[in-house]
Amino acid sequence: MAKRFTHTQCFAHFGTVPRNVQWSWSARNEETGAVAVTLWRDEFKRAGEGLLYERGPLDPDARVRPGHTELMGNLRWALDNADGRVRVIVAVAEDAAAKPRKIADCAPTEMLAYVRTLDEATGAFSIEAKLKA
Repeated sequence: MAKRFTHTQCFAHFGTVPRNVQWSWSARNEETGAVAVTLWRDEFKRAGEGLLYERGPLDPDARVRPGHTELMGNLRWALDNADGRVRVIVAVAEDAAAKPRKIADCAPTEMLAYVRTLDEATGAFSIEAKLKA
């Protein structure tokens, strides 16, 4: 049976600490260059030999939430300081149709993932991932 992780333990796995355990969806460690992001498992799509995660524009109310603001900053930091590389925490939603969603389960992965697009004004972004060989 696979080990179960709390969301905080997932961040710690990558040497990062979330600003707030209630609303952080990403974290970074500037000393090691690690950026960890939480992504929903059901929103990944197959793309060639890897996976693609795309999120479209958010409504204005969602763009001002602290977790979103932090995520945009961490994705920008990854692009500017780590060649876009991020570490991925995969989350499973309690109810995929709920808004907002809540995490039922999550785990750190060994995916090699890179931010491919980022629109900080709208909140849209894409991350391309390959499974570690």
